[in-house]
Amino acid sequence: MKRKRYNYSKLFRDIYRFRGFKYNQIIIKDDVVHIFLTRTRKTATCRNCGRRNPIGLESYKRTIRDLDLGTKKCYITFFEEKLKCTCGYRGYEEINFSRPYSRCTTRFEEYVYLLCQKMTIKDVSEITHLNWKTIKDIDKYYINKQIESLKDISPRRIGVDEVAYDKGHKYLTIVRDLDPNAVIWVGRKRQKDTLDNFFKDIGKIKSNRIELAVLDMWDPYIASIKEHCPNGEIVFDKFHVIKKVNEALDTIRRKEFADATAREKLNMKRKRFIILKRNKNLNEKQLERLDELMKNNETLYKSYLLKEQISDIFDEENHEEALKRLSEWIDNVRETGFEPFKKVVGTLRKYSYGIHNYFKYKVTNAGSEGINTKINVIRRKAYGYWDLDYFI
Repeated sequence: MKRKRYNYSKLFRDIYRFRGFKYNQIIIKDDVVHIFLTRTRKTATCRNCGRRNPIGLESYKRTIRDLDLGTKKCYITFFEEKLKCTCGYRGYEEINFSRPYSRCTTRFEEYVYLLCQKMTIKDVSEITHLNWKTIKDIDKYYINKQIESLKDISPRRIGVDEVAYDKGHKYLTIVRDLDPNAVIWVGRKRQKDTLDNFFKDIGKIKSNRIELAVLDMWDPYIASIKEHCPNGEIVFDKFHVIKKVNEALDTIRRKEFADATAREKLNMKRKRFIILKRNKNLNEKQLERLDELMKNNETLYKSYLLKEQISDIFDEENHEEALKRLSEWIDNVRETGFEPFKKVVGTLRKYSYGIHNYFKYKVTNAGSEGINTKINVIRRKAYGYWDLDYFI
């Protein structure tokens, strides 16, 4: 059977198609392919209304980068027309294969954006031979295209958290829609004004619809939510409470270590991780080391029990039973007289309304745990080209 010969010239023109233009000349020199286009019509498309208009008012020569042809860089040169449309628009025509003022074709930009999702800016620059600023601008443009407009968002349950993005107490405020778990807003700093701006952005009507907000016990956020969400219940993240209890235990551990004899210190060394970790998550060897430590230090043993008890309480499914056990835990703290734990109790009393709501609604900010990791990934991708606006 005779094999049908394919017209490779037609294949090339089908793949590298430029609407409204045709090939005039192709020059291959060293590692560059340069394609020159000429117009197929004497009209140009208005960017504003899409109407076709006669050309001839003014034109300028434009050269843009396209996808590589094998190992050779590819450039496209054509004349872009300026037009005066009956709709009132006066400017350059609509080109379907490149954004206005871009130095690349749309398909090449989409390729760069795809690379940016997997590589550092530095790596993308080495592969594409583009300046890092151009790569960053392309990535920012396509990221913004993926972000859902706040006009289309009406969250009923939100999570509010802060993340550090740099040294020197530099924070971002992150707002998530819990249904689904998605970041919908990012603001600089972690002040009341910061979160106020989120509620201003979504408007009073949508703010009034918010039924629940889960957050840390951070007074500026609390004040903002109380002001803007009259129908919203405040829930305090259980992990923040447990963190404070762990800090109290660690304070006692450090004091016990400082007061210990040389022999006792040897027994206490390198056991911080075991002490702070949940008992149920320890392996057999770790449990043996923990048991050895607790036998020799009653204060540390009682503190450890308080830590384990609070974790178990927050795992309690029954609302009323959880509150009862929490009250008993507070009594236990009072009996021990341990000052670091008494400070935790003071915090629990101050913010009891949000802690009680946790047992009622059982929601946390666990979905935001990966955000710090993502920030570090973005910073590594930026390779010294860190840009806060780029992240936001």
